Amino acid sequence: MPDRDNSSRAVTVPTCDHGPVTVWEPDWCTGSETEHQPGGYRVDITHTSPDYEFTASTSRGTPVVLRACFEQRPFTECPPGHVPFINVEMDGDWHPHTSNDLRRLSASLMAHADRLRELADRLDGLTNAFDATKETTRAAADPKKGRSD
Repeated sequence: MPDRDNSSRAVTVPTCDHGPVTVWEPDWCTGSETEHQPGGYRVDITHTSPDYEFTASTSRGTPVVLRACFEQRPFTECPPGHVPFINVEMDGDWHPHTSNDLRRLSASLMAHADRLRELADRLDGLTNAFDATKETTRAAADPKKGRSD
C-alpha cells in the first residue's frame, strides 16, 4: 500500500484486475467516484484535488486561461511516478508538472507577460499615430478649424 504521508483516510476501490484495493487518500483528494474509477484497473486509481483556475479579465468576461490541480497515481509505472504532482491544463490537454516544472512554467508566463506589455506599448504608439492622422485629416477637411477669428 502507498505511503500514508498527507493521508487522513483509507478508501477501498473495486478494481477489475486486483479486486478491492485499499489506498490511503491524501487530505487534498476530493475522493470522487471518477477519480478512483471503481471497476477499472488498479493502475488507473488517481487522487485529484479540486481545480485551481487561473483567469484573466477581458472586454468579454473572465475566461479561464489555465487550470491546475494536485494529482497522485499510487500504482502507476509511468512518470511522474507515485509522488504527487501538479497537473496543468493548457490548450485542452493536461500536462504533469513537478515543482521545478512549475517554476519553469511560471518563468515562461512572466516572459509572456513582458511581451504583452511590449505589445501594449506598441498599440499605444499605433493608436496615437492613428488619432494624430485623424485630427490632421479633420483639420484639412474643415478650413475653419485651427483659425482664430
